[in-house]
Amino acid sequence: MDNQRIHQVIELLENQLNLTVTDRLKVIKMSGGAIQENWLIQDDNFALVLRKNSEAGVSVSSGREQEYKLLSRLHQLGIQVPKPIYFAQAPNFLNSDFFIMQKINGVAEGHKLVRLADANTRKNITQDIGKSLAYIHQVPSDDELTAFLPKPNKDEYLTDKIQYFREQLDLLQASRPVLEYAINWIADNLPRIDELVLIHGDFRTGNIMIENDHISGILDWEFTQWGDRREDIGWFTAKCWRFGQDKNVAGGIGSYEDFAQAYTDVCGVDIPESDLKFWHLLSHVRWAIIAIQQSNRNNNMQTPSLELALTEFMVPGLEKNILDILGDNA
Repeated sequence: MDNQRIHQVIELLENQLNLTVTDRLKVIKMSGGAIQENWLIQDDNFALVLRKNSEAGVSVSSGREQEYKLLSRLHQLGIQVPKPIYFAQAPNFLNSDFFIMQKINGVAEGHKLVRLADANTRKNITQDIGKSLAYIHQVPSDDELTAFLPKPNKDEYLTDKIQYFREQLDLLQASRPVLEYAINWIADNLPRIDELVLIHGDFRTGNIMIENDHISGILDWEFTQWGDRREDIGWFTAKCWRFGQDKNVAGGIGSYEDFAQAYTDVCGVDIPESDLKFWHLLSHVRWAIIAIQQSNRNNNMQTPSLELALTEFMVPGLEKNILDILGDNA
């Protein structure tokens, strides 16, 4: 942010949130948040995060108003989310819808969490993650929530995703035979969907804040929707989100057994690892398409960024994972 915008942030803090701002205020763009922008706003007596739209986003990401309403409802229900405290609709000085929430302390970086040396620490974290995801999946579909996050038709939930994948490859003009084959395999092997629950949509190592061996908060709810619980579980346990620690199926941190048992203990639903092939395939296809979308944001100069430019180089590795998942069935 430039000095003028920082001054306007200070006015907001003082006039709208009744906070005392000193000359030690820090306004710093945070790392991560490749799809949205997150800004740390910190002074002696408070630490906040301002979350706004990036210059160019991903089409399936929700708007900031919906995300703010969702966080507000989840916070009321006791889900471990940052407490949202202020929302502003565009037009405004940031030229974007944005909201402000309390900052959560802890470590979220995947490359750090998957390299924790102590086995008991990793087990405790893995179990806490399993419990936390189960609590999310038990959030009731009440009128307040479905008013801004309507439930889709259960029978069309996956076919709509498949259609979206195909449309995006066409729009991206990307010739990716492995992705196209995988999408066809997904379409031909649809699992039975018994119920739709609230799913985070990007539940993975990197969006889970850890402090003192336990979850201190769950971040980035912009992809939240109603879906099959196995979509969240498949995304969290997919090889692409294990950060190189492939033997630790649960997010690169721990065992699937510890994660799944903790999940079952809370919600009573048992999801065997053998049920996840379809969902791991779906996860890799989805991430590959997002990676191409992100790279295009740089290539089209919408959001010039070396980080975005490099994301497309992940796609061959994702395609290799897809072929490994399909195995002899390819």
